[in-house]
Amino acid sequence: MSVELTIKLPNRAGQLGALAGALGDAGISMRSIAATTGGGAGTVYIVVDDKDAAKARRAIKAKKYRISGDRKIVEVRLANKPGTLARAANRLGKNKVNIESAYMLGSSKKSTTLGLGVKDARAAKKALGRR
Repeated sequence: MSVELTIKLPNRAGQLGALAGALGDAGISMRSIAATTGGGAGTVYIVVDDKDAAKARRAIKAKKYRISGDRKIVEVRLANKPGTLARAANRLGKNKVNIESAYMLGSSKKSTTLGLGVKDARAAKKALGRR
């Protein structure tokens, strides 16, 4: 499993570099990243391995950045075929599991690994037929 951290940053040049540098200096590799700006602020979403989450939190807080979200994400490996994401998402929906975020964690010729942010990881795994 992985962890999604949401970090609020000032919308100024160099902020993403400083955040990435703090994580790199702490020995943390990001598995995925997404970012956006609006209203004078930036929001960065990073995914790190579960084993690195505590160290990542400390590195982020040491830079005085605010972590506004912190949740486990469920990893799902899908075949690289049309419709596989639709089938997985529909299974979750039918089981009342809401997908709140999605990340590409890895890809090969045969499969793609996604990270899905959900409130109830146990229910998501059950809906997908996983333990």
